[in-house]
Amino acid sequence: MRTSRTRRGAVLVMAMVAASITSACAVGVESTSGTAGAPKTADRAGAPRTTGFPTAVTAACQADASPTIAEIRKRGELRWGIGVSPPFGFKQPDGSWGGVEADNAQELAAILGVRPVIQDYDYSLMTVALQSKKADIVGAQLFITPERAKAMDFSTPYYLSGQLFYVRADSGFQSIDDMNKAGVRFVYGTGGGQGALAEKYIPKAGVSDAPLRGQLLLYEFLASGQADVSMVEAAPMAVLLKKYRSPALAAIGLKGRVTGDKAQKDEIIDPFKVAFGLGKTDPGWRTCVNAWVEDATTSGRMDQRIDYWLAQNIAG
Repeated sequence: MRTSRTRRGAVLVMAMVAASITSACAVGVESTSGTAGAPKTADRAGAPRTTGFPTAVTAACQADASPTIAEIRKRGELRWGIGVSPPFGFKQPDGSWGGVEADNAQELAAILGVRPVIQDYDYSLMTVALQSKKADIVGAQLFITPERAKAMDFSTPYYLSGQLFYVRADSGFQSIDDMNKAGVRFVYGTGGGQGALAEKYIPKAGVSDAPLRGQLLLYEFLASGQADVSMVEAAPMAVLLKKYRSPALAAIGLKGRVTGDKAQKDEIIDPFKVAFGLGKTDPGWRTCVNAWVEDATTSGRMDQRIDYWLAQNIAG
């Protein structure tokens, strides 16, 4: 666990990430267009479209429009970087990837006429995956942050993702004010945007980060008493509260502990814009992805897809 207020040496970080990315690639699961995680029923809400894309989309995604697209077409596969973030990305019982981003991978691959290959990465490795061309695109409910924008391009946003603090249910924390005290220990996943939110909402607390290593929440830090508070997005709250019961968790939003089945809009903390991450060297690729995002959002297909997966029981 490392203190986020201490500036790390760029050389050391890149060396650690470069070494780690090899491990991340080794444990990933490849998903083809037939096993990317969507149910077999093609007519369910938000199902990946495979044909009938608007001319504006297909024209923007031709091989001569971008060296990245040309390479994808040549190899016959779209390398999609994903992160563990249910209901956006999660492993299904058969080992394939499911969720919003698995659907998105299928759909963009169909536009390009190739198969999707989905590889999971820790969020601290997403930028390097793009820079090293291990991934053509990162679809991992990726927040747009100023720090990330220095190293990668982003597509047009397709979702707003709010946050919640998570504490042990048996703790005395009932509100954000309770956590904003010296001696309170906050931990978040390395590479995530939650560190900045902690600095904003609980500046008196100690702020540290640690690799998620495929987890959605750094639960072991809370369970073992190494940290008092963590933070992840609001969408999987029900999944987290069901999965982690010993000790149990509680979610805290703008109005204190969340008591309903899901957080309401006035309880969710500072929604981030969510977009696809892309390499910085190919504006033609970004134009293609943006054309697809425009179609998926204006048609309502993306909202339907997100709503469908949010309604599923993914706790396992």
